[in-house]
Amino acid sequence: MKKCIIADDSKIICMLISKIMGNLGYEILEAEDGEEVVELCEREEPDLIIMDTKLPILDGLDAMYKIRDMLRINQPKIIFCSSVNDPERIKEALDGGADDYIMKPFDEEIIVSKLEILNLV
Repeated sequence: MKKCIIADDSKIICMLISKIMGNLGYEILEAEDGEEVVELCEREEPDLIIMDTKLPILDGLDAMYKIRDMLRINQPKIIFCSSVNDPERIKEALDGGADDYIMKPFDEEIIVSKLEILNLV
C-alpha cells in the first residue's frame, strides 16, 4: 500500500485530504508541523507528501529542502496545497523540488488529476 504524509495547520483540510487519499487506497500519516514531516520521511519513506507551505516549527518549503537533501531515502513526490497564490512563492516551491502545487480551495477532482499526472493513481 502506498503511503501519503499529510500536513496542514487546518484540521479540516487534513481530514478532507485524508478522506480523498484513503479512498484512493493510500495509507495516511498525518503531521502537525514541518519537522514532523521530515521525521516521518526518515521512518516511513512515503510515496507522497501533501503539505501546506505555511507550517508551524519548520515551514513547508524548508521541510521540502531537508527531504530533498536526504539522499539515503527514496524521494517522495511532494505536492504543496496552499492558499498562498504569490507567483514567486509558487515558483520557489517548484524550482526547489516540489512536484506540483494546488491552490486552496480545491476538490477531489483537482487532487486526482494532479495524482494522475504524477502517475500516483
